[in-house]
Amino acid sequence: MRSSGVLPAAVAAVALTAGLTGCDDAEGEVLGATPTASAAATTAAVIVPTTTAPARAVHVAHPVLEPIEISCGTAEFGQSITAITIRGDTACDAALTVAEIYAARSRTSGENVVITVAVGTGVWNCRISPAVPNPFQECVNQDNPAEKIRSGS
Repeated sequence: MRSSGVLPAAVAAVALTAGLTGCDDAEGEVLGATPTASAAATTAAVIVPTTTAPARAVHVAHPVLEPIEISCGTAEFGQSITAITIRGDTACDAALTVAEIYAARSRTSGENVVITVAVGTGVWNCRISPAVPNPFQECVNQDNPAEKIRSGS
């Protein structure tokens, strides 16, 4: 009989031992066997070798939330507001407020000026992005640069 691995070989040895000593009767004793053989047949155990790997720190990867683009509607000055955020729809209230404050302040500032707007716990750096053909206003969250607010026509 040819087998690969320790487990099939051990099972084969148990089966062979049971086959040589007879069959079990209703009470679990091996018929036609001496008490020593009976005890050996009924208490056979499969021994599986184990290996111990060196202890290593387990790294659990946490899901990374990718920013999504959400349309937040139109601000009071007529431009459409878009939030790029990981916070979902809750970002729109802050986005509309930041965009309106930035629009009011940018009227009195020169071009290419960064205007800082603080709303709630967020601080945003806002400026005009010179995109061609349509420039747009963009505010970037200082604490999380992946979060942005864009306003454009």
